[in-house]
Amino acid sequence: MAQTANFGRTWFAILQIDKMADVFFIEGAGMTRQASLKRRIAEFSAHARKEDSLRYGAQLAAAVIIAYLIPWALSLPEGFWAVMSALIVMRPRTGTTLGEGWNRFKGALTGTLFGLFGVWMHSLGLVTSITTLAVIAVLAFIAGLSPALRAAPITALIILSSGGIPGHGPWQVAGLRIAEIAIGIGAGLLVSWLTPHARSVAHFNESVAQLLADVAAESSRAMSGAALSGEGKEAANRAMRTRIGRLIKLAESADTESRFVRAKTSDATIMEKKGKAPQPYRRQSMLLARIVQDAALFGRIYDITPEEQAAMLWPRIAAVVADALASVTKDDTEAARAALKALGGCLSAETGAETSVRLLHGPVGLLLADLRSFVRLRQA
Repeated sequence: MAQTANFGRTWFAILQIDKMADVFFIEGAGMTRQASLKRRIAEFSAHARKEDSLRYGAQLAAAVIIAYLIPWALSLPEGFWAVMSALIVMRPRTGTTLGEGWNRFKGALTGTLFGLFGVWMHSLGLVTSITTLAVIAVLAFIAGLSPALRAAPITALIILSSGGIPGHGPWQVAGLRIAEIAIGIGAGLLVSWLTPHARSVAHFNESVAQLLADVAAESSRAMSGAALSGEGKEAANRAMRTRIGRLIKLAESADTESRFVRAKTSDATIMEKKGKAPQPYRRQSMLLARIVQDAALFGRIYDITPEEQAAMLWPRIAAVVADALASVTKDDTEAARAALKALGGCLSAETGAETSVRLLHGPVGLLLADLRSFVRLRQA
């Protein structure tokens, strides 16, 4: 079963609106299509939320236990600081955990430097409360300027917090708390890394394949006159926009993960020398938004050519478009090349439905160009 991210399967049910629209029927007297759809979404969403919550809860519990056991095994006196750090960085997906862990590390490093400065000020006999407040206020201002450093004031407060440890001087206490923070970060990263199916890249690829399959199904319905209308159509459009937006968020997590786990390509190395991260998955997600728009054009042309809706052109175009959308997410490059070739030539032999053929040249060209770009991105 796939692992859930904050932008993962918790919302996955809602994102299935297109797929479920393909299979719902009027199930009782007086039940409308929209009511049936809403009921199915609610049932599926409740099941997904329960499953996701259990999985993420298990991750958090494991991170807490590991973060506490390591300081305990090392006889460190304040293992709860490690637990707090693990809770801060732990996320359901590896990519988001790595990103949060990196931010936590940067914040912890900054907070440590300021915290040690505060400890030094305390050793000089300055008023403890005023010194602590000044250090935390400065770090809070810095965190406001750079959200990635929002852990800095927390780290400094941990180091400067009141209450020493018997038998340890202030510098020793500061050092111990720094070590416990590092242990907590490491525990969170370890649990996320070892959790099965937690990889953001894998979840992104699954989500892309599902989205394109749903787009193909919706496009086929639109080209057969079975598309949703009215409130149902508006709900489907809103769900698709939400789906794409959250896929972009997942792409950011996948990009973070990929920078840690895969070797850099020459293209990525060039971009990094220019100060830019490659972000291949975000680029894929942005391109997918265009593909969704391209596929929607086929249904619109079908609607404005009622006199040619019975032509054999439409079932054939629907099959070719669905095959092309499905092929680009698979590893079989030859099959993808053949499907895209078929899409490019799908109008060349058509002799009937002249108006529809003339109007379809634009959408076919746009979809073909975007799918080819998508394939190149995935193979890069």
